[in-house]
Amino acid sequence: MILGTDSIFSYCIDKRSRAPKDGERHIQVGEFSVYMSAKTLYEIREEGDVSCLIIGLATCVSKDISGMDWLWEHRYSIESFIEAEKFLGGKYVLLLRIKEQYYDATCSVPVFYANDEENVLCSCYAYQMSNEMQLTPDDTFLKIRESGDSSQIMPYDYTIWKEIKRLLPNHYLNLNEKRAIRIVNHHSVQSVLTADEAAEKTLSYIKRLADFYSSKFSLACALTSGRDSRAVLSVLGCDKKMPVYTIKHEGFDESTPDIVVPKLIAEQVHLNYQQIRDIELTDSDIAEVDVVLGKGNYSKRTLMLARTIKHHFGENAVINGDIIGQVGKCSLHRDIPLCFATPSYFRCKLHNYSKEAKEGLRLWMQEIDQSDEHVNGFDLFSIENRMGVWAANENEIYNMVGQYYLNIFNSRSIIYEWVRVARKERKVSAIHLAIIKRLHPELLEVPFGSDGIFEKMAKYNGISYLLASYLKYYIGKIKSII
Repeated sequence: MILGTDSIFSYCIDKRSRAPKDGERHIQVGEFSVYMSAKTLYEIREEGDVSCLIIGLATCVSKDISGMDWLWEHRYSIESFIEAEKFLGGKYVLLLRIKEQYYDATCSVPVFYANDEENVLCSCYAYQMSNEMQLTPDDTFLKIRESGDSSQIMPYDYTIWKEIKRLLPNHYLNLNEKRAIRIVNHHSVQSVLTADEAAEKTLSYIKRLADFYSSKFSLACALTSGRDSRAVLSVLGCDKKMPVYTIKHEGFDESTPDIVVPKLIAEQVHLNYQQIRDIELTDSDIAEVDVVLGKGNYSKRTLMLARTIKHHFGENAVINGDIIGQVGKCSLHRDIPLCFATPSYFRCKLHNYSKEAKEGLRLWMQEIDQSDEHVNGFDLFSIENRMGVWAANENEIYNMVGQYYLNIFNSRSIIYEWVRVARKERKVSAIHLAIIKRLHPELLEVPFGSDGIFEKMAKYNGISYLLASYLKYYIGKIKSII
């Protein structure tokens, strides 16, 4: 299996033992062999019949204690371990062994797994697993893949191989039984929070995670005309030494909001600001990723962004604002009435035109309905499909090129406080504004970029956004046929 020379957060777990390849690390955890790329960070602790392995970066966000120390305090049962993981933040995969029972939990690092006794059990690279197992794509799943753009995602836990599945957020993998088990976040409905209350409850967690990253890396921050990047910048403290940048994409000019607004902000708070341009991908760039991820299995647009950032800021860890954009302002659903949280609508947001994708989403919703979960379907779609699959695919490319691409909101303790805020409040970026006001209110003196007339009409209320989403979907479907 190829883990990539420059890769970070790159691993596979196998029952078979083999000599590690050049540039690989090998760790034995009970009966399992764990292989990682040379640049992948890890931490392991073992005592008697208990082992805990952290692949990647993790810290406790609720108190001043390391991630490993926090988990080790709760190592006596899987239930205790899962509850402790709620207060872990970072970018990581966990492997826990308790009396020969193994569990694998995921955050933003992909986990693909297979029910096969003789081969690789799980890995960050599905394509490499398929090569090891000598698999060919399944016709039904390939049809789903080809019914959507390569930058979009497969529904539920699907891959193009019938024998390989993806582990979603809110699940852990029992390696002995080769099955994913859903974690229920709320056994009872909790009280609603205001955006101000949610910001107050989570800011200490967010700042602790940001401080953890800054203790390990020099940071860089993207800046656009929107709210997500400004919220991130406020948490990072508008540090004068920290590189802050905007990518001037093709088609941007001096009147483009993503060019105008960041310059005004930089002048207002005296940032170390620069504009950069996309770099062109070379044939060798594409060939390298084709070998690891498989030709056509990734977005070349994301690869270009990852290469551009790596070229300019390779020595820095770049902080992105994805989670606050998805959960913080409900960008995929806003305040659409809950009765419209259906497989049909979610297929629309996958930009997929196959009935098989709709069936996969129906099965995903059926799994949720059979649990005690009380988080609404719209937020779960954002967390499990948009963040757990789309963002994980994006992270997979950054990981492969060796660029640290991190998130200061990546903790269940943060995410599931935010979902307690009414979507009608979140959709107007109330959490963003509450965070910025508390930390750097001067950032609000520069107006945000404004939507066009059509966007304003679409976002006017939940029903108008629902209709606009379906209209965009069916226009795209018609264009795909013509």
